[in-house]
Amino acid sequence: MKTIKIIFLFNILMILSINSINAQSLDSLLHLVVENNTQLKSIELEYQSILEKKNQVTQLPDPQIGVGVPALRPETRLGPQMVMVSASQMFPWFGTLKSKEEVVISMSKAKYEQIAIVKLDLFYQVKSAYYQLYFLNQKQAVIKDNIELFESLESISLAKVESGQATLADVLRVQTKLQSLRQQLLMIDNQKLVFESNINEITKQPTSTKIELPDSLELPFLNYDLISFRNKIESNHPLITQINYQIEQSNNAITVNSNMNKPTIGLGLDYSLVGERTDANPMNNGRDILVPKVMVSIPIYRKSYRAKIEEENLIQQALTVKKETITDKMINLLINYKAEYDNGLLEKSLNQNQSNTIRMAYDVLLSEYSSSGKGFEELLMVQNQLLDFDLGLKKAELIANIAQANIDRITKF
Repeated sequence: MKTIKIIFLFNILMILSINSINAQSLDSLLHLVVENNTQLKSIELEYQSILEKKNQVTQLPDPQIGVGVPALRPETRLGPQMVMVSASQMFPWFGTLKSKEEVVISMSKAKYEQIAIVKLDLFYQVKSAYYQLYFLNQKQAVIKDNIELFESLESISLAKVESGQATLADVLRVQTKLQSLRQQLLMIDNQKLVFESNINEITKQPTSTKIELPDSLELPFLNYDLISFRNKIESNHPLITQINYQIEQSNNAITVNSNMNKPTIGLGLDYSLVGERTDANPMNNGRDILVPKVMVSIPIYRKSYRAKIEEENLIQQALTVKKETITDKMINLLINYKAEYDNGLLEKSLNQNQSNTIRMAYDVLLSEYSSSGKGFEELLMVQNQLLDFDLGLKKAELIANIAQANIDRITKF
């Protein structure tokens, strides 16, 4: 007997441990987003591809090499020129290649911030779907509890019909409500599939994966400080940081443009193979010709350079205004989300109080109906109100959770 008890307890513990393993916390799902999401991986690859441009823009121009064989050999004092070879290498102005590299680095930094921007949005999508699933689970639990109440009322109504204290219409009305509630349970199951599919797509899990939810979910505490939020957004928000890197890129582009507006220096060498004279024997007969060269390319037409600088200045002004617009919009959204969060808490408290009050009225009416068969209309109305208040309580929690997720999307980076 003792052995059987031990085995029984062991099985219970195993079942509980399996359930705890299957339950997926919100943090674990967010971790899967970082590990598996293909959109983030795509942006990461784009970032790496931009970095590869550094090796492209920091290279010197290709050297030029030419070989010529004169069809009619020109004669020199030391002999005829047989083959001519020339080679040259152009060098941009000092710092030009470095400034081009800085442009690419700024581009890569701006692209890297895109990862943080997309991650914030993906986190919100997962949180929103997770809270929606939790709400649907809670909604089903409320409906199941009310089904039990209506089933009890159905049994009482049937007994009252048999005793002649109620009519069959009372039973039919209860049964109609029960059919409606059972139909809602099936519809909620279909709704849950949509949110599970969304989470599985973002986390790159198999589409059939079931999202296991906890039985209860604590409403997170909202630490709301609008001034701190504004300072944090202006300093470090990925969208603002991305724009700062775009402004930096524009400044580097101006530097590149300024260097391009300066002379380009070239070094070269001409070599001519000279044959020996046969009709005379001068000193150094047949000596080859070697001519070092220095070349300078001077930009004369400067209109395009001035236009480029003006273009970049306008881009920077537009980006600065864009930063202000984004910050103001985020602050406005935070104010709205805070109002939604507070309203959710107020609705939760109101529905909780009303549910407690109406439940006491329900118990009184049910007792009266059970004893005398009177007050069925009021009892049915109160039971419907109880269902509405309980569902309203869960809906209020959802509103507060979604508002919190929206605030996190703006402030948790």
